[in-house]
Amino acid sequence: MNSPKSSENLGRHSPTLGAERQRSILETVNRGEIVSVGEFAERFSVSHETIRRDFRSLEEAGRLRRIHGGAAPADSFDLTARRPVTERLNVDRDAKLQAAMAAMVLFEDGMNVYLGASSTMLLVAEELARRNKALTITTNMIDIAVAFTGDERCSVTLLGGHVNPRTRSTGGVELMKALEHRLFDLSVMGTSAIHPQFGVLGPTSAHAMLASTLCAQSTRHCFVAHSAKFGRRDAQVVRPLRQIDMIATDRRPPEEMVSPFEMTGAGLLLPDDTQRAPSSRSSPESGRRS
Repeated sequence: MNSPKSSENLGRHSPTLGAERQRSILETVNRGEIVSVGEFAERFSVSHETIRRDFRSLEEAGRLRRIHGGAAPADSFDLTARRPVTERLNVDRDAKLQAAMAAMVLFEDGMNVYLGASSTMLLVAEELARRNKALTITTNMIDIAVAFTGDERCSVTLLGGHVNPRTRSTGGVELMKALEHRLFDLSVMGTSAIHPQFGVLGPTSAHAMLASTLCAQSTRHCFVAHSAKFGRRDAQVVRPLRQIDMIATDRRPPEEMVSPFEMTGAGLLLPDDTQRAPSSRSSPESGRRS
């Protein structure tokens, strides 16, 4: 007769519990997070080797990628977006600066603009502050609001909400409520990935919700991303390419991205663009789309 302990161990290694473990592992990985061997061994009360076998099985099926001490999303996922914004500022900084420069053609004196929260967007804000534009700015990023504190030509509103110390920004229900009745000439956001099939991607559903609201309430909407983001993947579709006005970047995307851009009509802004920014492909009223 099996002892209670041996029966318990048998249960922990049953096919049903094995499938449950793997589903939990994949749910975590598909959010773009790194999965720790120790964390899941403790969660399911199994050995580290059992979790490693799960990782091997899922890697062989092409569902994840094993790394030292754990597992991560497929190679094309951008995990940089999960790091604190202060660390991200120095990742590909020169390319981000070039992408920020490409976006400058969008801004004109007198505009009412929304600036989203990201390391690239902070560089956009700093460049705007140097150019001394007369703008009405709304943002949910603390550092962006601070960047304009010495600029008397700009009126700046920092929207409230739950403060995320990693992104140095506000979010949640309060932020979305504050945006309900606001309209913008231009809204600009960063992104963690741009995929030829899925479009602009981000790490959480909150990014998608914010982008959807801003696109509906802005005459024009632009994403700013350096070229390393092209072809990457992330956990959430923020905006399909067919619903994007413009993307400002440091250089032309790879060939596999060119055709999707041409087919959907999404515009590209590059640092050497010296002409006036292209107009929205729709009128202000029709441009406010969901």
